[in-house]
Amino acid sequence: MRRAAVVFRLALAFGSALALGAAAPAQDIFRCDLPAPPGRANHGAAIAEMPSGALLACWFSGSHEEDRSVRILCSRGDDDGRHWSASWTAVAPGDRAAGAEAPDKSLGNVTLTVTPDGRVWMIHGVIQSRIWPVIGEVCRNWVCGRIDARVSTDEGRTWSRGQRLVDMGGALPRAEPKAAPGGYLVPFYQEAAQRSLIALVSLAGDKAKVLDIWPLNGPKLIEPALAREAGGRFRVYFRDQRRRGVYTAVFDPAAGAWGAPTLTNLPNPGSAVDAFEDERGRTVLIYNPSATSRDVLALARTNDGVRFAPGCELSLPRQDIGAAYPSVIRGRDGAWRVVYSANYKGKIKFVRFTSEWLEKCFDEKG
Repeated sequence: MRRAAVVFRLALAFGSALALGAAAPAQDIFRCDLPAPPGRANHGAAIAEMPSGALLACWFSGSHEEDRSVRILCSRGDDDGRHWSASWTAVAPGDRAAGAEAPDKSLGNVTLTVTPDGRVWMIHGVIQSRIWPVIGEVCRNWVCGRIDARVSTDEGRTWSRGQRLVDMGGALPRAEPKAAPGGYLVPFYQEAAQRSLIALVSLAGDKAKVLDIWPLNGPKLIEPALAREAGGRFRVYFRDQRRRGVYTAVFDPAAGAWGAPTLTNLPNPGSAVDAFEDERGRTVLIYNPSATSRDVLALARTNDGVRFAPGCELSLPRQDIGAAYPSVIRGRDGAWRVVYSANYKGKIKFVRFTSEWLEKCFDEKG
């Protein structure tokens, strides 16, 4: 009996240890592939955390970029991104938003935003199929870009019909909108004019409406991404079509005013970047650390918004060749989630990392 009691206590202790192990904090970094269709171009992804705690990722997918076959796919991530559902079509080819003068020829970059009422907004790019008012002339590329918006009340499972949000020629979104007084700041750019703009957009109920637009006049800088600064201002980072490096400018939404663009010390191969704030409010940039190649995505951190200290690589150098177009959010638990395209737009990758991993990333480089 005494021996049996000892065995029972040991078994109970072992079971408790297993239970504690199962409840242990998640690892500092976790990676996986999203269920993107193989053999297709998969690109322009976005990610958001739902009110339920699930993750939603959406991207465009087709036989090749700008093709008529392109659709927008979404997948739901449970267990903090360790399990992803089969992808489903959120926006089908040939869609035509309310207020659009022609159907879509193709679909492009996706952004996702969750408003305080629990609605999920998708703001995405399209190629309008015809140049208006020249009837019959087909527009083949992003020069005919436009921006549509649509909303979901069930965490992205179903979506409303699209609404034409920005009807300017060549307009396309890229990075996550940011909440600001009066609405949301939506960064976008014009492909033909090669310039960046910020729109103040109201996302109320089922309606999206542009309230104001502020263009940045200057060098050919596109695909703006926003990071918050003190005093309600935003630090904006750009893709440089001339490949001189990552540029930045300060935007003040209260004044509707841009500061002068400044060249940072980071290279840029003509590829999009994204930015976030760390635990101490410093800006961290996700970028391609090359003037010629998108082979790797890396991290860099700044105290003044302009001069960066390099961190470690975020993508896997020999497995994610052709890594680009990062999109980052911070979850309610304090960890960050990133999606990006890899293998030259063949795959969509997901990464989750903690502040502990982030500090190690920079300590190792320091």
